[in-house]
Amino acid sequence: MRALSDLFRNFLQLGYVTDDVDRAATYLESAVGTVDCVRHHRSSLGGGRPPSGPGDPRAPFVVVEGEPAREWLIDVALVNAGPTNLEIIRPVDGAVDLYRRALRPGVPATLHHLGFVVDDFDEASAVVAASGRSWAQYGDSGAIRFGYLDMTAELGHFVEIMELGDEGGVGFAQLEAASNAARTERG
Repeated sequence: MRALSDLFRNFLQLGYVTDDVDRAATYLESAVGTVDCVRHHRSSLGGGRPPSGPGDPRAPFVVVEGEPAREWLIDVALVNAGPTNLEIIRPVDGAVDLYRRALRPGVPATLHHLGFVVDDFDEASAVVAASGRSWAQYGDSGAIRFGYLDMTAELGHFVEIMELGDEGGVGFAQLEAASNAARTERG
């Protein structure tokens, strides 16, 4: 990887924000025709700290605008349309203004970010730094290492870069399989 565009080669996700994750999930299921969304209420990455050295064990954390978040709580709904993941995030509490600022009250979902997968998040971080940018938010859920580039001024949305661990890869594969199985059943 040498340029920001190299981070955009492996598209995975359309990320949305909402003020009501259950209403947004129901909208995708009924109006858009997706399979049932997988919902996670009160997902938290707050309170953790990034590793201080290369030998440190992996632990969940999120850093927002350069500071480890003490509290970071969201509701999430996930579903796939074939290989494309649709993620809906409801900011709940803590350092979640990155999502809250994009809300349109009463609207089922508003586009917030496009998500791309990379093989090496550290290499992606080096590309981001070499471009003169920094992550608006980055972290590690245990299943996914991720970072958000604020490209709202240029492109109108954030860009999320993700390195999937085994658990993260399996989770997205299960969502895709559920979508594909439903399509096969419908004929």
